[in-house]
Amino acid sequence: MKSFEPDAPPPFLHGVYVKDDFDFSSCGSALNSNIPVPEPEEAEPNPPAAPKLSAMMSDDDFLNSLLTPLENQPPEDTQPDEADQEVPPEENIEELGTSQLEQQNLPRRERFPFNFPWIEELDLKFPNAVTFFVGENGSGKSTLLEAIAGLSGFPVWGGGRNDLTDQFGPEKESELAQAMYPHFKKRPRDGYFFRAEYYAQFASLLDARKRDEGFEGDPYMRYGGKSLHTQSHGESFLQLMDSRLTNGLFLLDEPESALSPKRQLTLMALMLDRLEKGKSQFIIATHSSILMTFPGATVVSLDSPALETIDYRESDHFLLTQGILDHPERYWKHLEG
Repeated sequence: MKSFEPDAPPPFLHGVYVKDDFDFSSCGSALNSNIPVPEPEEAEPNPPAAPKLSAMMSDDDFLNSLLTPLENQPPEDTQPDEADQEVPPEENIEELGTSQLEQQNLPRRERFPFNFPWIEELDLKFPNAVTFFVGENGSGKSTLLEAIAGLSGFPVWGGGRNDLTDQFGPEKESELAQAMYPHFKKRPRDGYFFRAEYYAQFASLLDARKRDEGFEGDPYMRYGGKSLHTQSHGESFLQLMDSRLTNGLFLLDEPESALSPKRQLTLMALMLDRLEKGKSQFIIATHSSILMTFPGATVVSLDSPALETIDYRESDHFLLTQGILDHPERYWKHLEG
């Protein structure tokens, strides 16, 4: 077993950058803006297969395959006759679409997810195998991690590449990813995007696969061998991570949300084991001061106008946690007042 070198370069993703030619002043969605959508009458009778992702693809070929999602395939002609369609009242149409239309009419730079202060100057490098995104709620940690997941070929709702066809989150794609370009030293053959907020839906998806007579194989095989719903929340978190995080690129969004401080240490030990055994890379969005102490990790703060690498002891999370543990009465005095 080789020892983990904290300062060694990451094996896979070396950085993400904003595209030089991305037009932030345009209005409308950035999703698939460079891909022509065929008219229904010109569509092939059989829809194309889902893009096949390969670890040997060039960056350009890989991105092009990701930017041809299944929802761009022409819909089946299953619309009812016009006489059978119910036309909603005009006031309902306005209520349904006003906020979305207002957003689409704004320049991209003025609306989510392009309104983060760091996006236009995004030039983020990953100098080693473990990186933490830290920042206040709403600073863009999860949004940036989701975009990296999309660029890496993982479903933005969470999971691995074998879960690309089973959407269980609200977003189908990362719009922010359309403004970004990744720099891979080598594409990982495996990886996983863990999203704590959609974890219960993923556990239910595995149970649904188990009940599906047409599903071949054991859906629990890569996740500990049994339903994730049969364990406590924290235990099932660790079970999934222990079984699924092997060699590859792993993106974790707030993995501490169901873990006690002791179990957070268990997660850190698991990460260290994976880094010592083989080629793995972790990029983690977190609020946990415990996880940030991982030896040699890069800590990136999203609280400043430009992304900034900091010492974890300079983070608001660490300073506040340390302060309230050392002198709780000082904080409660202000909270009670």
